[in-house]
Amino acid sequence: MIKHKFQCMKNKYITFVILCLVISSCNYFKHNRIYDKKQIENKEILATEILLQDFLITKRVLQILEKASYCLDEGEQVSKETFDEIIEVINEFSDKCHREKEEKILFPFLKDIKENGKIDLLCQLLMEHVTARELIRNLSELTNKFHQGKKARKRISRVAHTYIKHMRKHIQTEEKILFPWINKVLTPDDHVLLIKKFEEMNQEEYKSGLYENYVSKIEDLEKQLQIYLE
Repeated sequence: MIKHKFQCMKNKYITFVILCLVISSCNYFKHNRIYDKKQIENKEILATEILLQDFLITKRVLQILEKASYCLDEGEQVSKETFDEIIEVINEFSDKCHREKEEKILFPFLKDIKENGKIDLLCQLLMEHVTARELIRNLSELTNKFHQGKKARKRISRVAHTYIKHMRKHIQTEEKILFPWINKVLTPDDHVLLIKKFEEMNQEEYKSGLYENYVSKIEDLEKQLQIYLE
């Protein structure tokens, strides 16, 4: 009887978790899809809010990679295909959804600001983007050697942990230093212009459902690794 009640409670909890994941996905696209023109024109949204929403997804991907790497470290079951999917999401989502916004739109815009005292910071962040891509390339190459034994898998885990640490520091720098400065120096009209450029850049991806597809992959990986069931 007790065992039956426990199983019922467990099933309800799992259902609740899945529902939360669905809501999380919906909320993400509610904030990240092409914004209503009135919202933009009324200057209700800051450009940094869009970038912060990108980070919410990036942080989930980092957590997934961390859990997969932990499984490697502890000898728990995790497949090469799992790492392949994580790398695909990082390459296609992090680069196209976030880094390109910064490198092609935000950073060039900020460099033109008069009396910009953050040029060194922008250069640092650009170099961190380069480092992140190099780490992911290394991780991808090592993942192809996944079945070559424990040493190969240890190298995968080591590079993955390095990438995670690097990205968390990078995100913290932008959240704590770059974004507050942007909000301080940019005018409402500047934010409107940036948001419109962000939307123009990603319009095709939104319309084609590319981002929904990758968020769905993220949710599948979370379920697979039982990140929310611990």
